[in-house]
Amino acid sequence: MTEDLTHLCICPVCGAPDCGAEYALWTELEGQKEYVTFGGGSFGKYLDYWYYEGIPLCEYRQLPEFVRHYAEDIGWRDHETDEIDADDFLRTLESIKNSQKADQDFEEYYYPVFKRFVENVIQKGGQLFIEI
Repeated sequence: MTEDLTHLCICPVCGAPDCGAEYALWTELEGQKEYVTFGGGSFGKYLDYWYYEGIPLCEYRQLPEFVRHYAEDIGWRDHETDEIDADDFLRTLESIKNSQKADQDFEEYYYPVFKRFVENVIQKGGQLFIEI
């Protein structure tokens, strides 16, 4: 399974194609690398919701680790590791879907593609990585 979502990736700052900030979720299953490519800046606008809106610390601590690492620029975000927790990433997708930041692109493209990809990784017992 290989998907390319970069056609959705418009830079939230300048409006041009995502300024080269291409990310990839990937796994290696049965000796083959499978991936989903997407624009980091475009997907980041969904993750910025909690950072810019501000929420109480007790609510922030309940956010998925993927979101907190994005906001704090640690873990996968600072290249400390490229492996991410697949279940946590699914929780991230649900958090975005249930937030005020979800839009038509997220619900029609990002959510179903990412969810299908990550559930496949989990089902086959693989590891999930992010490349930035």
